[in-house]
Amino acid sequence: MAGVQGVEVGFLLAELGDGPPGQQALRPHLAEVLLSGAAADRLAQMLGVPSARLRWALPHLRAPHLLPGERARWEWPWEPLAHCLVPACGLCAAVRGWGEVWLVWPERWRICERHGRFTHVRQGGPGGVDLARLPESVGAHRRRGRLERRFGPTAAVLVADAFALAGWWWRRAPHTRRWAERAARAGLQPEDVETAWLLVYPEVLQVARALLRYELQRGALPGGPWAAAEAALVAELSQLASELGLPPGRWQVPVAEWLGRHHKCAPAAGDREGSGRRRERRPVTALIHQGDENPASLDRCCLPWDWSDPFTAV
Repeated sequence: MAGVQGVEVGFLLAELGDGPPGQQALRPHLAEVLLSGAAADRLAQMLGVPSARLRWALPHLRAPHLLPGERARWEWPWEPLAHCLVPACGLCAAVRGWGEVWLVWPERWRICERHGRFTHVRQGGPGGVDLARLPESVGAHRRRGRLERRFGPTAAVLVADAFALAGWWWRRAPHTRRWAERAARAGLQPEDVETAWLLVYPEVLQVARALLRYELQRGALPGGPWAAAEAALVAELSQLASELGLPPGRWQVPVAEWLGRHHKCAPAAGDREGSGRRRERRPVTALIHQGDENPASLDRCCLPWDWSDPFTAV
């Protein structure tokens, strides 16, 4: 915002109020600046917009995130908050005459469907990846949205599980022919973990649908037996692994881990939303997912690895 206004960040913060002694401003993609109500009002005055409109546009100026007290002050904590600051689509920003803009986002990456751009937290520059050459990944993103709108938290957490499962496959075989071909077509590096989300997206949706079918079958029989559902899931994922050309004897590892963590089932729930579409709205039946604070986040998967962290073994 300081860049848009043509002022130094330090000067802007001083105008907004008092900060902690010795604290320096961080890069916007590392952490969010926090303001008190009085400081937020000062910012609105500087921008010449109503305070209510500014708080609507900037979620962290809304009441739950404001610093307590009546004094005009700011903090820029070193610890990142429970969200990510992802670069906005460069074309969206250009249309508005802005420079680099970061969005508060629940994931480390974002797809702008209007302009077909993929942006992520560690990218260099505001441009993003042009998705024109990856229509299957764009289609997978749209199918994911329809799936999550239809099944709610059930689909959201299973998509997270599917990314972790397919990501485990990718970490061990990033040059798998199908994924390497997509990378080459889009001008990406096959081993770049930040853009691998795009390379595996179509298969992730296949895995997520298979996991969802398994959980719906378990939900229909919360006391078991589930042998038939498990056999169908393994057969479906085996076929996908074969199509991908994954090394035999290895693709089963994350599948077995996932099944082991989903070995207990919650009782089938009623239709809480009153929509009459009981099976489509049933929450995840696995006990391991009960109590997820934010089931829409891809970090809320049940598998014990972060495949998208290049410094973490999976």
